Amino acid sequence: MGAADIKMVGYLGPAAIAAVGTSRGAIMTLMAIIFAISTGTQVLVARHTGERDAKAVAGVTRQALILSVLSGIAMMPIGWWLAEPMLAALGAEGEVLRLGTIYTQVYLVGAIGLMINFMLTAALNGAGDTLTPLCLLLGINTGHVLLEWVLIFGGGPIPPLGVAGAAWAVVASRGVGAIVLLWIISSGRFAIQMPLRNRWHIDLGVWWKTLYIGIPSSIQGFTRNLAYLMLLWILNQTGAGRLAVAGYTVCGQIQMVGVMVGLALMSAAMTAVGQNLGAGRPERAERSGWTVMYVSAAAVAVVAAIFIAFARHLIGFFTTDQETIHWGVVSLWILSAVLPFTAAGMAFSGALRGAGDTLSPLWASLITTSGVGPGMAYLFTIRLGYGPAGAWAGLAIAIILQAIIVGWIFRRGKWQQIKL
Repeated sequence: MGAADIKMVGYLGPAAIAAVGTSRGAIMTLMAIIFAISTGTQVLVARHTGERDAKAVAGVTRQALILSVLSGIAMMPIGWWLAEPMLAALGAEGEVLRLGTIYTQVYLVGAIGLMINFMLTAALNGAGDTLTPLCLLLGINTGHVLLEWVLIFGGGPIPPLGVAGAAWAVVASRGVGAIVLLWIISSGRFAIQMPLRNRWHIDLGVWWKTLYIGIPSSIQGFTRNLAYLMLLWILNQTGAGRLAVAGYTVCGQIQMVGVMVGLALMSAAMTAVGQNLGAGRPERAERSGWTVMYVSAAAVAVVAAIFIAFARHLIGFFTTDQETIHWGVVSLWILSAVLPFTAAGMAFSGALRGAGDTLSPLWASLITTSGVGPGMAYLFTIRLGYGPAGAWAGLAIAIILQAIIVGWIFRRGKWQQIKL
């Protein structure tokens, strides 16, 4: 979906690419609550699945759904009013600010659908069913791409909406996805069976457990996106300005192929460790964590090598602007070199979260992603004058350091004694 967004808005010029890239950073910062609820939900569902307690699995899912809807309702007005001042604070101006504000406001109109998609997918993953969400996502994304083309460029009675059309396509596709997911969990045919007609009530005990596990992940997600926004601000202070931001946005979209592999295996680590601890098998939980890390790092290393070898062709697929291509290639080279460390760090973090230890990955992220990364980026770029490449080099150093820290924490093994 993200690749389709960047490819299509790329036809509208570098300003449109920079607007979407800046907006997404702001959106994910606002939606940090997603990480709290989805992480807590997946960990609790995995633990109860290991205990073979289907009633508890359904109860956690029901409470996650309530939290999702309430959070989505709160997100819409906040995003609408804060969009423009947030983007302006990041250095966006002129056309980038105007387009970014529109994109952010429209995107968050569908906050409820987005939240439900995240939560119910996390619940199904925690129950060990990753195939159902995959099949649904393939269908939804196919429809999304077709709808997006029509909304951006117009077709029949529909006028061209430009950047706003990309956001409306997200709202529509995720709304459909939420409806289908609600049917899946209530149909009685899948890993989670939660009838929608049963009594709905708020269970503060489940809320507390979910948020206790998930809030550190939420803070980690918030600070990670805050660091991303700081990097955008630093790039905007260079002579390349919005062209460096546009190139970095395209690079980030390409890198998401590798990051998604890491995210998928991070989810696998959460589920495997959680289910094995729930079943009383800590030694198998530890082996699962190490296995996922090795597989993830090796798979992503192959992807990274392809990115480095074909960087110019990959960036050029999304834009024809030569300055944007130049900065996109530079950022893709630097960040692809450390992509296996990104995957390893994600795998270790997922294993720790699956055990209920979400504080350790948080502290590692605060030290590296939120501290070392922006600090080194500012030093290299602003103080030493290395330009945009210095910003990406600072980020690369932080990624390596984070993988080392969370790997050391996992190896210590104290997570095996955590009770939920």
